[in-house]
Amino acid sequence: MTSATENEGVGYIKFVGSAVEDGSIGADAAGNSLLALDELIRYFNRRQSKGFSSIPYEITVETHKGSWEVVILGGVGIFAAAYIKKAAEKMAENDFGDVGFKDVIRKSLRAIKKLIDLAKHTKGRFDFSTSDLSWRIAEGVVGIENDEGETMYIPLEYFQWYIGMPRNSLKKLTHPIQQNRSLIVASQREGKIEETLITTEEKVYFGHDSVINDEELLFPELEHGAIVELEGRLTRGNENTNSIGFEYSGHILNCVPEVGSIIQFKPALFLRCRIVATVTRLLKHTEADRRPTLILRYVTPLETDDQLGLFSG
Repeated sequence: MTSATENEGVGYIKFVGSAVEDGSIGADAAGNSLLALDELIRYFNRRQSKGFSSIPYEITVETHKGSWEVVILGGVGIFAAAYIKKAAEKMAENDFGDVGFKDVIRKSLRAIKKLIDLAKHTKGRFDFSTSDLSWRIAEGVVGIENDEGETMYIPLEYFQWYIGMPRNSLKKLTHPIQQNRSLIVASQREGKIEETLITTEEKVYFGHDSVINDEELLFPELEHGAIVELEGRLTRGNENTNSIGFEYSGHILNCVPEVGSIIQFKPALFLRCRIVATVTRLLKHTEADRRPTLILRYVTPLETDDQLGLFSG
């Protein structure tokens, strides 16, 4: 990935998949992930030095076609200008010696990336017993065995950091993952970028309930963002919520007009009609809704009726 290098980055997170091809993502989802990233970086920085906890961070957000990406910058450029001198003095006073800001942030990103690898290795299990662990003190690593008998080795220092750390930040970081939107977390190591991918199926390892799969979705063929043409019957509407029902294949789907009020659809109420609509499964959530909502563009009655409909009386 060139963007991290060009921006002197030490790592990045990005969401990839067909649900984010235009580089856009919901503000709530993006905000929660950024807050979680900030919390995780701060946590691992504090584990490297308690004096690091008071230094403010700036995280540069860059959007690229085909993904939504946050590049984490290294060096003094990540700090507010007013704090640079003070931060440098703190670094000199404490544990770092010749180690610079960029090295600290880089190490924190590697710890985050390795933590994600560990969560995937153990399928979200962090309550290790002594029988799960293989100590190699001389090498500075500890091996962690999963339920399949496979052993993953991580730095002993990282393992000590992981014990007792709050898991909520990982849950917030991975919250926007959904069907067709996966998360990549990358860190820099010896000049190379190492990535780990978290898919929809793996989201459960980070504190989430099992993700709805295609078989559990109502009308999975009605994909989020698709423009569809359907035949059915408009049912009772609600002027307060500006929504109207659409009876389709034995189910009532909630519809909202793309523009204006549902009053415009009064002539088609209770009639069989053809609609053109945009499908959304993210009306109120960052995770895919089981039942799609239709954003109505056009409604064409396929029959006539002289009834007045809901909106009178």
